[in-house]
Amino acid sequence: MSHRREVVIGHTVLGRSIEAVHFTPPSYARERPPALLFGAIHGDEAVTQLMLERLADELVERPPGRDTWIVPCVNVDGVLAGTRNNANDVDLNRNFASASWGTQRRPGYHPGKAAEDQPETQAIVALIERTGAHRLIAVHATYRMINWDGGGEPLAHELAERCGYPVERDMGYPTPGSFGTKYGVEQQREVVTFEVPYLGVDERAWTDCRTALRWCVDLPA
Repeated sequence: MSHRREVVIGHTVLGRSIEAVHFTPPSYARERPPALLFGAIHGDEAVTQLMLERLADELVERPPGRDTWIVPCVNVDGVLAGTRNNANDVDLNRNFASASWGTQRRPGYHPGKAAEDQPETQAIVALIERTGAHRLIAVHATYRMINWDGGGEPLAHELAERCGYPVERDMGYPTPGSFGTKYGVEQQREVVTFEVPYLGVDERAWTDCRTALRWCVDLPA
Protein backbone atom coordinates (compact mmCIF):
# COMPACT_ATOMS: atom_id res chain seq x y z
CA MET A 1 0.00 0.00 0.00
CA SER A 2 1.09 3.56 -0.72
CA HIS A 3 1.34 5.91 2.25
CA ARG A 4 0.78 9.68 2.18
CA ARG A 5 2.20 12.13 4.68
CA GLU A 6 2.60 15.90 4.77
CA VAL A 7 6.05 17.27 5.56
CA VAL A 8 7.43 20.76 6.17
CA ILE A 9 10.65 20.92 4.14
CA GLY A 10 11.68 24.46 5.07
CA HIS A 11 10.51 28.00 5.63
CA THR A 12 10.28 31.14 3.51
CA VAL A 13 11.99 34.48 4.05
CA LEU A 14 9.00 35.56 6.16
CA GLY A 15 8.93 32.32 8.13
CA ARG A 16 6.04 30.59 6.39
CA SER A 17 6.14 26.82 6.05
CA ILE A 18 7.03 25.22 2.72
CA GLU A 19 5.02 22.03 2.63
CA ALA A 20 5.46 18.81 0.67
CA VAL A 21 3.23 15.79 0.22
CA HIS A 22 5.17 12.52 0.26
CA PHE A 23 3.81 9.30 -1.19
CA THR A 24 5.72 6.17 -0.24
CA PRO A 25 5.05 3.52 -2.92
CA PRO A 26 4.29 -0.17 -2.53
CA SER A 27 7.40 -2.29 -2.02
CA TYR A 28 7.41 -3.57 -5.62
CA ALA A 29 7.77 -0.01 -6.97
CA ARG A 30 10.54 1.22 -4.69
CA GLU A 31 13.34 0.39 -7.10
CA ARG A 32 12.20 3.20 -9.42
CA PRO A 33 14.03 6.52 -9.00
CA PRO A 34 12.12 8.97 -6.79
CA ALA A 35 10.20 11.83 -8.39
CA LEU A 36 9.85 15.42 -7.24
CA LEU A 37 7.20 17.77 -8.65
CA PHE A 38 7.02 21.41 -7.60
CA GLY A 39 5.07 24.52 -8.50
CA ALA A 40 4.78 28.24 -7.74
CA ILE A 41 8.50 28.92 -7.59
CA HIS A 42 7.29 32.20 -9.07
CA GLY A 43 4.60 33.80 -6.96
CA ASP A 44 2.61 35.08 -9.93
CA GLU A 45 2.12 31.52 -11.22
CA ALA A 46 -0.32 30.35 -8.56
CA VAL A 47 -2.16 28.17 -11.10
CA THR A 48 0.72 25.71 -10.74
CA GLN A 49 0.07 25.37 -7.01
CA LEU A 50 -3.56 24.53 -7.65
CA MET A 51 -2.65 21.92 -10.25
CA LEU A 52 -0.25 20.09 -7.96
CA GLU A 53 -2.67 20.24 -5.02
CA ARG A 54 -5.25 18.55 -7.23
CA LEU A 55 -2.73 15.95 -8.33
CA ALA A 56 -1.85 15.18 -4.71
CA ASP A 57 -5.54 14.74 -3.91
CA GLU A 58 -5.99 12.34 -6.82
CA LEU A 59 -2.99 10.27 -5.79
CA VAL A 60 -4.70 9.41 -2.51
CA GLU A 61 -7.21 7.28 -4.42
CA ARG A 62 -4.79 6.15 -7.16
CA PRO A 63 -1.33 6.03 -5.57
CA PRO A 64 1.80 6.68 -7.65
CA GLY A 65 4.07 3.91 -8.83
CA ARG A 66 7.24 5.35 -7.33
CA ASP A 67 8.45 7.34 -4.33
CA THR A 68 6.89 10.75 -5.01
CA TRP A 69 7.34 14.18 -3.46
CA ILE A 70 5.01 17.03 -4.42
CA VAL A 71 5.72 20.62 -3.35
CA PRO A 72 2.73 22.60 -4.62
CA CYS A 73 4.07 26.00 -3.57
CA VAL A 74 7.75 26.85 -3.18
CA ASN A 75 7.41 30.64 -3.09
CA VAL A 76 4.67 30.99 -0.49
CA ASP A 77 5.46 34.63 0.27
CA GLY A 78 5.40 35.53 -3.42
CA VAL A 79 2.06 33.81 -4.02
CA LEU A 80 0.44 35.65 -1.13
CA ALA A 81 1.90 38.96 -2.34
CA GLY A 82 1.17 38.28 -6.01
CA THR A 83 4.81 38.84 -6.97
CA ARG A 84 7.10 36.77 -9.19
CA ASN A 85 10.03 37.09 -6.78
CA ASN A 86 10.26 36.10 -3.13
CA ALA A 87 10.15 38.49 -0.17
CA ASN A 88 13.82 39.41 -0.77
CA ASP A 89 12.92 40.32 -4.37
CA VAL A 90 14.96 37.37 -5.67
CA ASP A 91 13.87 35.29 -8.64
CA LEU A 92 14.21 31.83 -7.12
CA ASN A 93 14.62 30.25 -10.54
CA ARG A 94 17.83 32.23 -11.01
CA ASN A 95 19.19 31.43 -7.53
CA PHE A 96 20.40 27.85 -8.05
CA ALA A 97 24.12 27.09 -7.92
CA SER A 98 24.87 26.42 -11.55
CA ALA A 99 28.08 27.49 -13.25
CA SER A 100 26.11 30.25 -14.99
CA TRP A 101 24.66 31.76 -11.79
CA GLY A 102 24.59 35.57 -11.87
CA THR A 103 25.49 35.91 -15.56
CA GLN A 104 23.43 37.28 -18.45
CA ARG A 105 21.09 39.06 -16.08
CA ARG A 106 17.76 40.29 -17.40
CA PRO A 107 15.88 43.16 -15.70
CA GLY A 108 13.81 41.87 -12.80
CA TYR A 109 15.43 38.43 -12.76
CA HIS A 110 17.46 39.07 -9.61
CA PRO A 111 19.65 36.01 -8.81
CA GLY A 112 20.36 36.89 -5.16
CA LYS A 113 23.59 38.04 -3.56
CA ALA A 114 25.02 34.52 -3.75
CA ALA A 115 23.94 31.23 -5.28
CA GLU A 116 21.38 29.40 -3.14
CA ASP A 117 21.32 32.12 -0.49
CA GLN A 118 17.50 32.04 -0.33
CA PRO A 119 15.69 29.75 2.13
CA GLU A 120 13.17 28.57 -0.46
CA THR A 121 15.95 27.48 -2.82
CA GLN A 122 17.76 25.80 0.06
CA ALA A 123 14.64 23.81 0.94
CA ILE A 124 14.34 22.35 -2.57
CA VAL A 125 18.07 21.62 -2.81
CA ALA A 126 18.07 19.86 0.57
CA LEU A 127 15.03 17.79 -0.37
CA ILE A 128 16.67 16.58 -3.59
CA GLU A 129 19.88 15.74 -1.75
CA ARG A 130 18.02 13.88 0.98
CA THR A 131 15.72 11.87 -1.29
CA GLY A 132 18.01 11.31 -4.27
CA ALA A 133 15.17 12.33 -6.59
CA HIS A 134 16.17 11.88 -10.22
CA ARG A 135 12.89 12.65 -12.01
CA LEU A 136 12.37 16.38 -11.45
CA ILE A 137 9.20 18.06 -12.72
CA ALA A 138 8.73 21.82 -12.56
CA VAL A 139 5.37 23.43 -13.31
CA HIS A 140 5.40 27.02 -14.58
CA ALA A 141 3.11 29.50 -16.36
CA THR A 142 2.35 31.19 -18.80
CA TYR A 143 3.59 29.52 -21.96
CA ARG A 144 2.07 26.37 -23.42
CA MET A 145 4.86 23.85 -23.93
CA ILE A 146 6.89 21.00 -22.49
CA ASN A 147 10.52 21.95 -21.96
CA TRP A 148 13.31 19.57 -20.97
CA ASP A 149 16.89 19.55 -19.71
CA GLY A 150 19.49 16.85 -19.16
CA GLY A 151 18.03 13.38 -19.45
CA GLY A 152 14.44 14.62 -19.72
CA GLU A 153 13.92 14.44 -23.48
CA PRO A 154 12.27 10.97 -23.72
CA LEU A 155 9.90 11.78 -20.86
CA ALA A 156 9.09 15.19 -22.38
CA HIS A 157 7.91 13.54 -25.59
CA GLU A 158 5.83 11.01 -23.64
CA LEU A 159 4.16 13.83 -21.73
CA ALA A 160 3.55 15.89 -24.86
CA GLU A 161 1.59 13.00 -26.34
CA ARG A 162 -0.67 13.06 -23.29
CA CYS A 163 -1.30 16.80 -23.04
CA GLY A 164 -1.01 17.96 -26.64
CA TYR A 165 1.63 20.57 -25.88
CA PRO A 166 4.65 21.07 -28.18
CA VAL A 167 8.09 19.98 -26.96
CA GLU A 168 10.67 22.76 -26.87
CA ARG A 169 14.34 22.23 -26.03
CA ASP A 170 15.07 25.93 -25.58
CA MET A 171 13.04 28.59 -23.78
CA GLY A 172 14.31 31.17 -26.25
CA TYR A 173 16.28 33.20 -23.72
CA PRO A 174 19.15 32.57 -21.27
CA THR A 175 18.29 30.94 -17.92
CA PRO A 176 21.45 31.28 -15.79
CA GLY A 177 21.14 29.88 -12.30
CA SER A 178 17.90 28.08 -13.11
CA PHE A 179 16.73 24.78 -11.67
CA GLY A 180 16.94 23.15 -15.10
CA THR A 181 20.47 24.39 -15.67
CA LYS A 182 21.77 22.97 -12.38
CA TYR A 183 19.96 19.65 -12.29
CA GLY A 184 19.41 18.99 -15.98
CA VAL A 185 22.23 20.52 -17.97
CA GLU A 186 24.94 20.10 -15.35
CA GLN A 187 23.86 16.98 -13.42
CA GLN A 188 22.02 15.22 -16.27
CA ARG A 189 19.00 14.38 -14.17
CA GLU A 190 15.62 13.86 -15.81
CA VAL A 191 14.28 17.43 -15.74
CA VAL A 192 11.01 18.39 -17.43
CA THR A 193 9.15 21.69 -17.19
CA PHE A 194 5.44 22.06 -17.84
CA GLU A 195 4.69 25.57 -19.09
CA VAL A 196 0.94 26.05 -18.77
CA PRO A 197 -1.46 28.92 -19.49
CA TYR A 198 -2.95 30.80 -16.57
CA LEU A 199 -6.00 29.04 -15.20
CA GLY A 200 -9.08 30.37 -16.98
CA VAL A 201 -12.75 29.81 -16.38
CA ASP A 202 -12.51 26.51 -18.26
CA GLU A 203 -9.58 25.31 -16.10
CA ARG A 204 -7.86 24.29 -19.29
CA ALA A 205 -4.35 24.00 -17.83
CA TRP A 206 -5.47 21.31 -15.39
CA THR A 207 -7.63 19.37 -17.81
CA ASP A 208 -4.88 19.46 -20.46
CA CYS A 209 -2.14 18.26 -18.14
CA ARG A 210 -3.92 15.99 -15.69
CA THR A 211 -3.07 12.72 -17.44
CA ALA A 212 0.49 13.80 -18.22
CA LEU A 213 1.17 14.77 -14.61
CA ARG A 214 0.02 11.35 -13.46
CA TRP A 215 2.28 9.75 -16.07
CA CYS A 216 5.28 11.44 -14.41
CA VAL A 217 4.83 9.35 -11.28
CA ASP A 218 3.50 6.16 -12.88
CA LEU A 219 5.87 5.54 -15.79
CA PRO A 220 8.40 2.79 -15.01
CA ALA A 221 12.06 3.77 -15.09
